[in-house]
This record gives sequence, C-alpha cells and structure tokens, in this order.
Amino acid sequence: MSDLVVRAYNVGFGDAILVSVPERTNGGDEETRHLLFDVGNLLAGDGNDDKVFTGVVQDIVDRTGGTVDLYVMTHEHLDHVQGLLAAKRAGVELAARRTWLTGSAHPDYYTSHPNAKVKKRSLELALEDAHRIAQAAPDPWLEMMIRNNSTMLPPGALGLKTSDYVDHLRGIAPRDQTHYVDRTTDLAGKHPFSEATVRVLAPEEDTSSYYGRGGPTLTAAGTAAGADVAESASLLGLSVPPVGVDPGAFFDLLAARRRNTRRQIMEIDKANNNTSVVLELEWRGWRLLFAGDAELKSWKTMHANGLKPVHFVKISHHGSHNGTYGDLFEELMPQQSSDGRERHALVSTHDGDWDSVPDVDGTLTLYQQPRCTLHDTRTVAAGASLQIRFPG
Repeated sequence: MSDLVVRAYNVGFGDAILVSVPERTNGGDEETRHLLFDVGNLLAGDGNDDKVFTGVVQDIVDRTGGTVDLYVMTHEHLDHVQGLLAAKRAGVELAARRTWLTGSAHPDYYTSHPNAKVKKRSLELALEDAHRIAQAAPDPWLEMMIRNNSTMLPPGALGLKTSDYVDHLRGIAPRDQTHYVDRTTDLAGKHPFSEATVRVLAPEEDTSSYYGRGGPTLTAAGTAAGADVAESASLLGLSVPPVGVDPGAFFDLLAARRRNTRRQIMEIDKANNNTSVVLELEWRGWRLLFAGDAELKSWKTMHANGLKPVHFVKISHHGSHNGTYGDLFEELMPQQSSDGRERHALVSTHDGDWDSVPDVDGTLTLYQQPRCTLHDTRTVAAGASLQIRFPG
C-alpha cells in the first residue's frame, strides 16, 4: 500500500502544502488524489517575494500533471493567496478540478451578512487610515500588517491588488466546482475523495463575531484643542501643527491616532485569520488537521462543536502563540497517543518578519518529542519541500 504524503514547501512567511492521498478504486488499484492548501507569502522582508513560487508551483505541476483534485484557499491574507497567480505570470500554471474558498470570500457574502459588513467596513476605514499613517512616517510593522491585509484596501494601494490574487483562485476550477465553505457547508459532491473523509471545523457561517467591537478611528475625546472632529480629521494629514492649534494637543492627537490604528489593525488581522478554513482529513485510521491561521476565538468555537485527537496538525498561524489554544491542547494531541500511532506537527514559518513568530519557547515546545515529531519548513532550502509520510 502507498503512503499518504504531506509536502510543505519553504516559501518564506506563508503556506504552500500539498497532500497526496492514495485512494482504492473499485478494481482494487490505487489512484492518488492531490489536495493543495494556499500558496503565498508576505511579499515583504528578506526571503518573501514572488520568485520562489515559480519552482514551487512547477514541482506541484510535475507531481500532479498540472491539475490538483482539490485546492483550498484558507483565508484572504496575502501570505496565503498570491503564489499561483505569481507563478502563472512567470509561465507556470496550475489548475484544479475543485476549489474551496473561505465562505466570506464569496462576492455576495457581505450583501447577505449585514452585521459582518458593518464591522468589516469599520475596520477597512482603519486600514485606509493606517495606510496614510505609514505614508507619512515609516513604520515597518504597520507597513507589513497593511500589506498582508491589503485585500481590504482600495484597488492599487501599495501597488498591490490582492483582489486580483483571490479572483485568480476563483477561476482555477470550473465555475460549478468552485465552492465557498464554512462549518455548515454540506460537502457531499464537493470533494474528490471516496475512501478518505473530510470535515470542515471552521469558520462559522456568520463571521461578524470575529471582528470584535471595531469602532471609529477618531473620536471627539481625541480631537485637538480648538478643533471639532471634522477639523481634526483634516489635521491628521499634517506632520506639524498648523497656526492656532496647540502643539501639545496636536501631537497627543497624532499619538492617540497611531495607537488606536495599530489596535484596529490587529483586530483586522485577527478577524481575517479566524475566517480560516480548518479541514480535518481521515484516511486509513490517520486523522490530520489543517488549521490555516485560525486564532483563539475560532479554536474555542471548534472546541464547542467537537474537536478530536489527531495524528497530525498543521500548526496554525506560522507558530504564533495565538494560533494554538493551550487549554485545548490535551484535547487535540494528548500526552500519550490513544492508538499508539506516531504523531506529527508541521510549522510553516520564517525568521525575521515578526519578533514573536514563531513562538519557540511556547507554541513550538508543545509540539516536540515525546508528544510528537515537529517538522519545520525552515530546515529546507527556499523553494524546497519537506515530506511527512503516513503509511497505508
């Protein structure tokens, strides 16, 4: 019998994961079904650019014949979406027989979900404000966060159109095989597997709860002395106080604006991560969990709806502390394997982009021996892949 193989590519700060699943046919032979997750990176910082995707996607094309059986876009973050279009622009094209995109990426989603639309729009305004702040004064952290969430910016901001990347993913499979999924989606007929079984654990159909409170970027309490809210909004485009405005109050306003905007950018990033498609795959006694970038709120909801122990987990959010819920860890991967099978964890991550990612002393320590074997994309060269095998 053949092995199920998980291949994780080192694409920098991002995900590109190919899962090759042998399936028995009615005649007793085996055919391999290929499941691909994401393909993208930050496009910011050392080692994050489009060049890596040409070789990565060519390797996937060579292994799959140019068409994967199922492609899953977990969520609309740049580090998960742009690789296939980047490769196509370089002359390497990959197709899919079926695609799953996170439910909130549906073009009509926010028309039918007004609560989510209101909260999302509030945070879009904050992102636009952050873009103006970053243009006025360099802020590498803020610029990286804006870039990663740029699907929420007006087209062309930062020279990017993240929506182009998502639109490309909408078209790699036939229209009637392009699906927007959440935990409530009926998956019958939407996947290629006859022997393996799949379950979507997240996101929720209504994503409004992921957005938190949101709120405006400027309030009357934060206005400069002698100016109303509208006037203060116009002052925010300045780097020095105009004549007649108290300098202390003016710079207090700028500082308050920056603090509030950074807080809201974190809310945007967290909300987008929590819309990640989380997929559970069971095959010949093995249970594998691919968690996208799900953060704590999504994990708590998954717990409420039923988590099962797994033999493999793709560690969420590149090994960040907020991608693993410590209180639920024993539920997901108990100290001792219940069936004696070996267990594995995969972190797809990169150094030098965020001070706290990956969380080496916390998150990655949880996933080490004797509990399981930790596999890290940083151990292979840029563009190369590591392999994890599950015998059939």
